[in-house]
Amino acid sequence: MITITDTCNHHPCPPAWQHQIPPESVIFDIETTGFSPKSAFIYLVGALTLKNGSWQLTQWLAESLKDEPEILSAFSSFLSGFRYLIHFNGEAFDLPFLKKRCEKYKLPCGHLDKVQSIDLYRMYRPLKKFLGLSSMNLKSLENFLEYSREDELDGQKLIAVYHEFSRAKSPALRRLLLLHNHDDLLGTAALFSLSAYLELLEGAFRLHTAPSVQANQDSLMLTFNISLRTPIPQSISISREEGSFTASSSAAVLQVHGICGALKHFFDDYRSYYYLPLEDTAIHKSVAAYVDKEHRTPAKASNCYCRKDGYFLPGFADVQTPKFYRNYGDSLFYLECTKTFLEDFTKLHTYVTAFLRNM
Repeated sequence: MITITDTCNHHPCPPAWQHQIPPESVIFDIETTGFSPKSAFIYLVGALTLKNGSWQLTQWLAESLKDEPEILSAFSSFLSGFRYLIHFNGEAFDLPFLKKRCEKYKLPCGHLDKVQSIDLYRMYRPLKKFLGLSSMNLKSLENFLEYSREDELDGQKLIAVYHEFSRAKSPALRRLLLLHNHDDLLGTAALFSLSAYLELLEGAFRLHTAPSVQANQDSLMLTFNISLRTPIPQSISISREEGSFTASSSAAVLQVHGICGALKHFFDDYRSYYYLPLEDTAIHKSVAAYVDKEHRTPAKASNCYCRKDGYFLPGFADVQTPKFYRNYGDSLFYLECTKTFLEDFTKLHTYVTAFLRNM
């Protein structure tokens, strides 16, 4: 077994986002000769740690299959000083593979079971639509973050490189193996800057002023100027029918497209209402007793509503407010945009958060 330790001069996760990395954590990645732990083995384990602003890299490389138990034991012992084990899609591949190989050699998995697993793939997967990404694999995220890799090989091609290395022990081949693992580890560390987008979608921003309002007889547009608590690593621009969002560093602008007109608010318990055709509205039976019978009919779900004229904004399930619809059965609903709403910063913040989550 060959053990390599090194200090990384390149900082994959700049200081602005290093607070996202839990203390006492280690980022790890494995390289294997195949996908199945029954027939393939681990030939390389890499670990990356951050201490006092310095990134430390440790790699254990097997010169042949007989070194695998030593690699597993060395990595397990290394984990004894850490609380968190960070990886990319390791819940699906790396961790089960490690445990199966430990079982093969009857090696204890104590330290592996004691550390808390953090899978960055699962953590950042909800950002796929918001960031407009077609794939959430590691290289796609690295490309989005403009993280530059020196390594040009994928894990599948490295298998042949490893078999040739185990035969010839070539330093050039060893460098290729270590470089791929090195770049995977630093690329995984770079992903922590994506937490800035998660924070944004959780409401980590400020509205310094009420939105500017542009309204006419047909439409409404609100423009929000937003300050982000944590700067985002890459500028984004999103455009939807209901609005647009642009953000760069710590500043963002959200434009919300609303409508002007008459919408309907439907009552849930239609059996407790009468519909008044002449007024095109529903009223509760307790009040309908005073209306002539020929001017009322038992309400149905489709006509149990009251009409409202005004300005309206696209609505979302996580904003608790009366819902207005164009027609019965529509999935899209609206909330009324009133002067009171525009002056309530708590409600505005809740609305903007919901809007961003649904973009």
